[in-house]
Amino acid sequence: MGLFDLFKRKSFAEQNKELEPKPEEQDLPEIKQQDFIDNSDPNVKENALSVTMPMDEIYKYLQIDFESRGYEDALSNPDISYRDMNKKLIISNLKVLFKQIKQIYIDSLSTTDFHIRSRSQAGLIDIVDLLKNRKGTLESHLKEINKMEEDLEKGEDYMIGMLLSYERGFLRGLAALSLETLKLK
Repeated sequence: MGLFDLFKRKSFAEQNKELEPKPEEQDLPEIKQQDFIDNSDPNVKENALSVTMPMDEIYKYLQIDFESRGYEDALSNPDISYRDMNKKLIISNLKVLFKQIKQIYIDSLSTTDFHIRSRSQAGLIDIVDLLKNRKGTLESHLKEINKMEEDLEKGEDYMIGMLLSYERGFLRGLAALSLETLKLK
């Protein structure tokens, strides 16, 4: 043991202090398994509605509560010509929606056809089959939209239900106005 080792020597208490964890090490957060590992079922989508097709917009429009809109319209303007004009507007908006959605499908079909040709030339058989399946779905939806347009022109119940709903609301609004007038007298 040399002269210099005497000064380097530490007491037993000092050596134990070095082995104790430092305060900043004790305050570290606990690492949890769920922070790093996703144990959720990969087959379950968190938001199933996030994967919607353009055609779903038509169904959303058909499900709008036109009865309450008709009721409010009757209270603001109880004129029958106003009602008829709003019914035409409802139909007009639906026709515009048909055109927009059809254009989306036509564009998607065109893009899908391009990818089918391109991937066929590259020899990607599985991808081509997947694209053909998607094309079939797009064509099926486009066919259904065309049928819905025809049904609207024919006045099929499921397509004019929104007009009947609007009219029922409008009539309820007119009745409410009449009852309010009778109460005042």
